[in-house]
Amino acid sequence: MANPHIAVIRLTESGSFDPDVRDTLIVGPGMGTSVNGLFTETAQQLTNRFQVIGIDLPGHGQSPAHQEPISIEELADAIAQLVQNLHQTGTIRGDSKVYFAGLSISGQIALQLALEHAELFDGIAVLASAPKIGTKADWDERSDLVKASGTESMVDMSAQLWVSEDFDNSAKLEVQKQAMINADDQSYAALCQALGNYDVTDRLHEISVPIFAVAGGQDQMCTVADAQNTAGTAQQGTSAVIDQAAHLLPLEQPQQLATLLENNL
Repeated sequence: MANPHIAVIRLTESGSFDPDVRDTLIVGPGMGTSVNGLFTETAQQLTNRFQVIGIDLPGHGQSPAHQEPISIEELADAIAQLVQNLHQTGTIRGDSKVYFAGLSISGQIALQLALEHAELFDGIAVLASAPKIGTKADWDERSDLVKASGTESMVDMSAQLWVSEDFDNSAKLEVQKQAMINADDQSYAALCQALGNYDVTDRLHEISVPIFAVAGGQDQMCTVADAQNTAGTAQQGTSAVIDQAAHLLPLEQPQQLATLLENNL
């Protein structure tokens, strides 16, 4: 069984020193990106209610490489253990409500947490994601390409899907492009295979923890219909659309996403 090391990145100050015991929001990024830069602006808009803690995927950002096969289920188990550890260290205080918001592949991790570790969370946000993304054949092809040519080979194609045509902040986009270039090739390839193997479409109805699904109106990978289906099939689900955004919602519309999370979690 894979046991990846998941780096924890504080995006706001520690709740351990907060006398008001704010809620805790753990956020996970999409594949090829790092949580720093991607979620920083959104986190800054949420400090009145949340301490925001980011995680990086294996081989991305501050998380070390994990070059063996891995599954979404194993990633979710690792994050569940991380949450338990944060409780034990006092980073998450006893009265703090805990939420997880995952983007893209981390949205699938969010669904798996809702299915198998619901007792740890008061709510789950699924951002620009779906219970099944693409086809296994497509992800296997991408995995093989990255093994042969590195993550640099994916930058231009991915960037076109990440943001809408109207997005004009090249500096912010460049940070995430560099994160993809810096990502470990074998770890990225393993995550491609994890995505290709994951499909919980037939299990959405089992989810009892409140689910909030958000889609970008211009997202070509995970559509508005995907978000609506996720929310409509879960036992307690709501959905929202950020019209002027594609896949990387916190990069394009950090304030709008923050407002939605604060009002719906």
